Formats: sequence, C-alpha cells, structure tokens
Amino acid sequence: MLTNIRDVLEYFEETMAANPERDGSVAEEAAWAGSARRYPALCLNHFGDPFDTTVAVPFFSLPERRFADDAEGRICEKIVRSLAPLDMLNPVYKVIRPEGVCSPADLIPCFGFPLSEDRGAPAYTRTMADMLNDSPPDPETSGLLPVIRESIDLIKSLTPASFKIDPPDMQGPFNLIHAMVGNDAFTAPLTDPDDYRLLMERITDFWIAMRENLTAWIGLDRLRPLDRVPRIAECSVNMVSEGFYREHILPYDRKIAEHFGHVRIHVCSGLHVFRATLDNLPVVATDAGTMLHQMAAPVVSGKTAFDMIGDRPVVLTIGEELPEDQDEASRIMADNLELYKKNRRLLFFFTGVFWRKKDRPMIRDLHRRLDEVFTALG
Repeated sequence: MLTNIRDVLEYFEETMAANPERDGSVAEEAAWAGSARRYPALCLNHFGDPFDTTVAVPFFSLPERRFADDAEGRICEKIVRSLAPLDMLNPVYKVIRPEGVCSPADLIPCFGFPLSEDRGAPAYTRTMADMLNDSPPDPETSGLLPVIRESIDLIKSLTPASFKIDPPDMQGPFNLIHAMVGNDAFTAPLTDPDDYRLLMERITDFWIAMRENLTAWIGLDRLRPLDRVPRIAECSVNMVSEGFYREHILPYDRKIAEHFGHVRIHVCSGLHVFRATLDNLPVVATDAGTMLHQMAAPVVSGKTAFDMIGDRPVVLTIGEELPEDQDEASRIMADNLELYKKNRRLLFFFTGVFWRKKDRPMIRDLHRRLDEVFTALG
C-alpha cells in the first residue's frame, strides 16, 4: 500500500529498474542526441471505443494506494498512473504534469474565455474586434498560470531533478486564434487584415513571454530534451493552403523561431504543413504519419517525412495508423523501424485502428516481436 511521496518515488524507480526496455525518457534523450539506443521504446496501442465492453485481462496492474486528498496526494497519484502504459508494454516517461495542465486549451483562459465542459476548447467564440478591446493577457497571472506555477513549485520541492515537468500544450498562434474566433480566422486575413494582424501579434507576443516564464519557472534541468524547444502545433493549418500559410501564418511562427533560435513542430500529419515548416523555420523536431480516416489535406507518411528531412539533425516522431490487414500492418511497422538504421533521431508510435481490448494479448506479442526486430537492426 503506497501512502506518501517517498513510497511512490521508491516504487517508481524499482518498477522502471525492472523494465528498462520501457523507459521512454532514455529513448527520447538518445533521439535528441542522435545516438544509438538499446531499446526502441516504441508505443503500440489501439483506439478507445466506448462500445467496447470487453474486460481486458491486465499484464501489469498498478499497486494499491491511499493518498491524502490534497495537492501532494494528486502528484503521488500522477506518478503512479504514469506507469500504466507498462500494461501494454508501452514506454513510460519520467514526467509529471502540473495541475492546470490538461488539454490543448490550457492557454485559452488567459484570454478571458471559460472552457467547454470537457475543458478541451473555449466555451464560445468572440469576434476579433471584441478581443482587441480587452487588455492583453498577463503572461504571469492570467488564466490558470498561477495554479500551474504553484504546482510546478510543489513538484520541484517533492521530487528529484530526474523527474521532469510537463509544460502546458501552448499550441501555436494560428491554432489559438482559430479556437477563439472560430472560422473567421480563415477569412479575416483577406477581409479584415488589420484586426487579424493586431490580434495575431498580441497572441504571438503573449506566447513568447509565457514560454519564457514557463522555462524560468520549471528550469531547463526539469524539462525533457524535446520540451526545451518551444513547440508550435499547426493543426488548423491543414485547413488552409500552403500559400495561405506562408503569407498569413508563417510570419508569426517565424517571430517565435527567431526569438528562441529553433522550434519543434506538430504538423497534424499534413504534407504541405510539413514541407512549409521544414523549409522555412529552424525546425529541430517534428512529426509525421499516415492517417486512415479522411483528412482535410494530404498526409505525410513517416517514410516521406524521413526522405524530406534527409541528413538534417531533426528528431522525427513517426505515428502511423495501421490497417486491418495484419500482414500489411506488420510490413508498415517493420519498414518504419528499418529507417532507424540510417537515422538515430526517430521515435515510433503505432495505432491499430481496428484493434480493441480483446486484441491486447496479440498486441503485446506483436510488441515483443517488434522489439526483437529493432534489436536486430543494431
């Protein structure tokens, strides 16, 4: 029975010592350095399905625990739950998420918006003119930032520096304006360019200042290697053309990149987004992967992204959705792992779109075989 932070830290270290092949933090460090790693620490999983009522037999179960109903108890619970991926032989990251950090909408309250019931989006949208009538948000005290900062301080006081701290998902300037003003974000650069420019500048300036504050609050030594680089998520760019991106969005991304010297990009599988950001920004980490469901724009596969990067020192996270045919799924995964022989800066995530809880024993067996394939790559 775990009851306090000391018990939790000891249990975490003992568990990971018994499962070194599942240490995602080690794999991430190696990918960042471009060095070889012993274990792939790849993630292999299935989608959640609310109609899937199968009771899955666990391979690994979390221990019994009873924590105080306070901030320290919630940190203990987060650390224990971070080991849950071991049930599917998936990587565990030595990272703790502060309170107030829960979704891609973490920054939205800073601009005066309440969140939706599921806390994943603003509860409503506003016009750009209305937003510009507000005072700019304070990058230290607005929204959930005081809660986040207090939680960061508590995590640092309770845990050793080997535990990293997960910063909020800051998204990117265009994702944020799209979330807050809705579809006007797609027309405003043409119909209301002055207000669009003013609001994007305000969002970008706040983004930069908040990122600086978060880095100072957390400390570089408490950030994962990839989190030491500011991350811009470009999901909404998949709903505009490459030309629109270059003219109306890239200037604000470039302002962030020039301030920090480099950026990490989430392209949401968009081929034109991958190309435009890789060619125009100092990208040091990005992602790619084929999606099986219909996307708004052509997608970029892991192999295509690999070829486009060439010999540039860019960490590439490959996340492929797998088809129903098992032989084809196995081929896709093996082909992606094969790329590791030419580039050590790769991380792998595979999702079986048609798999469900009943398939978990098969998924674990497949996972073990893929580990062996990776080991044979040398």
